Amino acid sequence: MSTIDLWIAFFGLMLVSIFTRTSLLLLGSKFPIPETVHEFLRYAPTAALIAIVLPEVLFMKDPVTQLFELNLYSPQIFGAIGGVVGFLFTRSILATIFVGMLFFTLARLVM
Repeated sequence: MSTIDLWIAFFGLMLVSIFTRTSLLLLGSKFPIPETVHEFLRYAPTAALIAIVLPEVLFMKDPVTQLFELNLYSPQIFGAIGGVVGFLFTRSILATIFVGMLFFTLARLVM
């Protein structure tokens, strides 16, 4: 690809992004959203966070084959379990981070 092609792609994607986002902001009040859709949208941030974090916790990259493999005994899984347990007992974000990192560090030392 030449430099001109890259700039065309960059500005084209920028215009598409601006158009799709501003059209929803400018025309959003004219189209009412049903209450059931509002209920579904409450779970969108949680679903996005799970979609980002879960593959990093469950799958590890094999250095030889460069493929991702499921490893149930990785320190990340123990850290995630510790974080969930910490959250269920304390309902504190700081305690969740602390307990999760504590479990992760202990698992790295033991394994």
